[in-house]
Amino acid sequence: MTEEDASLLIDGVHIPGRIARPAGAAKASVLILPGSLFVDADGDFPAWNVRPHVYRDLAHQLAALGVASMRQAKIGPGTGSETIDAERAAAHLHFEERVVVARTAVVRLREAAPDAPLFVAGHSEGAVVASLLCAGANEGIDGMISLSGPALRLLDIMRAQTAAMMPGADMSGFDTAAIDIREGLPLSDAARANPMLAGLAQMPPQAVAYIREVDAVDPCAAIARVSLRTLLIQGGRDQSVTPEQVDQLAAARADLLTEIARFPELQHFYKRAEPGLDAMASFALTTDNDPAVAAAIARWIG
Repeated sequence: MTEEDASLLIDGVHIPGRIARPAGAAKASVLILPGSLFVDADGDFPAWNVRPHVYRDLAHQLAALGVASMRQAKIGPGTGSETIDAERAAAHLHFEERVVVARTAVVRLREAAPDAPLFVAGHSEGAVVASLLCAGANEGIDGMISLSGPALRLLDIMRAQTAAMMPGADMSGFDTAAIDIREGLPLSDAARANPMLAGLAQMPPQAVAYIREVDAVDPCAAIARVSLRTLLIQGGRDQSVTPEQVDQLAAARADLLTEIARFPELQHFYKRAEPGLDAMASFALTTDNDPAVAAAIARWIG
């Protein structure tokens, strides 16, 4: 396997990227779109000192199976991204810019492997980006892979995660705040004083606006517009995107060509997780990805 730099300058921001190539000719190429938060090209979260290296592992495992890949960082602290033109970089404050970045990355990967079928694999929030990218004209892409993609809108996921961490808690304050965010209203004084909403209350207005834009996309409706053959991958011990959501995505696609690959013992980053492991400990696992996920992708590609 070999690796090369695949950094891109998009709308005023330098975004780090890597292309991994197999030893021989690639039988296919896969663009790996990152999920939420400040994640670097390897799939680490340096700002929180959490290093699951999920995208690096997946890229190297795919290369061993004859599949080239390109992975990219998200924009943010610790990810290696650099603002070159602050005025143009304002575009990245909006969720729709993630599709612009992905479309540019497709062009770069196609240049690197011009004769190989090209697939797009979005992880978590990146799966929603992949659905938006692959709908309609779909850029000449040969298929889509949803890696732990959500079926719920973002605020609904945040509500479920909060409820799971605070069993029996009164969720009415969260529900009121969610309505305000969706309507473009500022958080109320009561919401800002609610410990359950401390994370949202500390966010700058542009971050809350970004959440509203992500939340406005219904993942089930988005993936239903993707006519390409699609692989849905889901870990059974995923506490970020709960396992039943993969069935909701499949149901939304109705008669479209869809396959599900389930991995009962794997968490959100495809590490083996012990039963009952709490969400934060699971998030912090640094073991290697289970190679069965890359193997399932390679088999599905054909």
